[in-house]
Amino acid sequence: MEEHIFSKVPIQWVKIAVDKLRLRCYIGFNEWEKHKLQDVLIDYHFAFNAQRALQSDDPSDTDDYKTLNKAIIRRIDGQSFQLLESLAEEVYRLIKSNPYRAHVWVRVNKPHALRFADNVAAIVDDQMRPNKAVIALGSNIKPEKHIHQALHELSQLGLIQQKAEILRTKPQKFTDQPDFLNTAVLLYTSHPLEALQYHLRHIEAKLGRVRTDNKNAPRTIDLDITTFNDHIIDEEGLREFEFLRHFLKTLQPHLTKQIERYA
Repeated sequence: MEEHIFSKVPIQWVKIAVDKLRLRCYIGFNEWEKHKLQDVLIDYHFAFNAQRALQSDDPSDTDDYKTLNKAIIRRIDGQSFQLLESLAEEVYRLIKSNPYRAHVWVRVNKPHALRFADNVAAIVDDQMRPNKAVIALGSNIKPEKHIHQALHELSQLGLIQQKAEILRTKPQKFTDQPDFLNTAVLLYTSHPLEALQYHLRHIEAKLGRVRTDNKNAPRTIDLDITTFNDHIIDEEGLREFEFLRHFLKTLQPHLTKQIERYA
């Protein structure tokens, strides 16, 4: 799985690992556990695209894992959790708050939680959870053909769980061109965000997309990630295109309030 995700795209991944972050919290559902601080040891790692950081050696170009670690300490140390699984999930959620972090792995250890056992651990791993992306599709050069081909190519990147209706829309900004056909899909995929973006550019090129100085020119296919794991990625597109907001409300209705801010 890891080789599939990381070895086939030209991205300079670096993995950050933090071992045995020692914190104390109230962990458990027995009455005595609710009132007694217990030790937990947290291990986690994640990968990020370090290309800019490796070229510049500038701290502002790397992932700010020091701030992340402080956020984990604030959220866990001295706090209450009934389940070890919930604690591990909270650490995982904090790491995933940056959608560009990939291959996230979290292990939370509770020493001596079981009789005769040195340790009990709860593990949350990206390899057990697919990423969720809404991808917008648009075409105005043989659009029926290219939308169909693009959907087939996207199906090779994961599972298309849901597809929005196909809408015909008028071109904007550069209006001297044919109407567009637009749709969107909800895709479950093992690919991290930047790897998925790379694969989408590859599909566009495969289907004959030619990029020019005119970013609004006719195209065989346009593929854009609108959301990734419920993070808004294409803010500009949501502000500009009402149909894109409509697609997103259809595919991810739980984000409706957030989407409406771009109207």
